[in-house]
Amino acid sequence: MNAATTSWPRPETAPERIAILTAADRLLAGTPQHSTGRLSVVQLAAEAQVKYWIIAQKHTDLRDHFQRLAAEAKRQPKSPGEAAESDHQGSGELDRLRAHCAGLEELVTTYSLLINELSIENENLRTQLTAPSDPTVTSINGRRTPQDRE
Repeated sequence: MNAATTSWPRPETAPERIAILTAADRLLAGTPQHSTGRLSVVQLAAEAQVKYWIIAQKHTDLRDHFQRLAAEAKRQPKSPGEAAESDHQGSGELDRLRAHCAGLEELVTTYSLLINELSIENENLRTQLTAPSDPTVTSINGRRTPQDRE
């Protein structure tokens, strides 16, 4: 389907303009080769492999033509096969995201338990540091004799 090329009122001979129309056809048909496939002027430039300003400022007539066709394409309902396929892809993506989210929730639970245990251990260590020394612990410096100190 060459919606952009066939609906354009005059034949084009300039290679740059032909590339833009061909890229618009690919985007509208859902078969991008050089872009994400979104129906935007930025993606049209990427698909045509030209700089954005060339479409936005130099070939404004082609830009406007593409935007009209893109708006129509967005309004048209999908065929039942395409809708089912996109729903299936969407549910697969949703399942993947749910599994990822469950994994993240499990990590958060594990990390919160670890943080809690480390906090308790840290508090116990601080208490030991501030508590009076146990008389059974002998300081290394306390074992020296006065003769050793000289």
